[in-house]
Amino acid sequence: MRTSTLYDTVRLPFPALPAQRRMIELLDLRQTLDTLAACNDDGEVWERYGWVHATEGGALVARFWLPPSEEEAWDEDDEVAIAARALGLSSFLEPATFADVLDVQKRQRPLSTLEDYARALDYYAEYDAFLQVPGIDEALGEASAAEQEAAQVMGVGPGIFASFDVVLVACPAEHMKDAASRVAALLAIPVGEALARCRMLPLSLGQHLDRRRCGEVRAPFEEIGATLQVHAYRPFPWPAEPSAG
Repeated sequence: MRTSTLYDTVRLPFPALPAQRRMIELLDLRQTLDTLAACNDDGEVWERYGWVHATEGGALVARFWLPPSEEEAWDEDDEVAIAARALGLSSFLEPATFADVLDVQKRQRPLSTLEDYARALDYYAEYDAFLQVPGIDEALGEASAAEQEAAQVMGVGPGIFASFDVVLVACPAEHMKDAASRVAALLAIPVGEALARCRMLPLSLGQHLDRRRCGEVRAPFEEIGATLQVHAYRPFPWPAEPSAG
């Protein structure tokens, strides 16, 4: 049985097949992590998935189902849907909690392996608490600056979703003032200072932006023909470099 939370009142439309006719897609742990990481942010995780159900045996070997709504996750008696139970699935975690466990683990060990994430998930599922990684200051709750930097050198960003750095590297001379006004608005600085910075490129327009925000930052500069450099960071060590879209 699930535990009621403040999110129980959220209902979102999913114009697809009725729940009883939709196939249940089972994912292994890596596929599950990649599926969640494909979201833009935590908010999109809430919107896309109603719960996380899993088979027995521990996270590393389990099969997971991410139902797209709570209506599909549960039957009318507030039990795991019959079709899911028939596949050996039971309630595991709320999607947001699942993502939080991954995020806490990654903050402590930026280059965590699949096995590391499995241990963190199993620990939370059993003890309702986050796994403390040995050697990490519990008060800070994050890896050393050197370890975080090493992860970024390997192309792994700070969160469990793709992130992007955006740099202005060139701007047509006839649009220099247009670029300056955009920089001023984006960075909340005076236009005069923005113009000076646009004359001394490259200029960082944002670091570790989520995919949606990256698009919002790029659009006004691309409108005036400015040249941007976008550096992508993977959420985990194994996926291919993400696209900014």
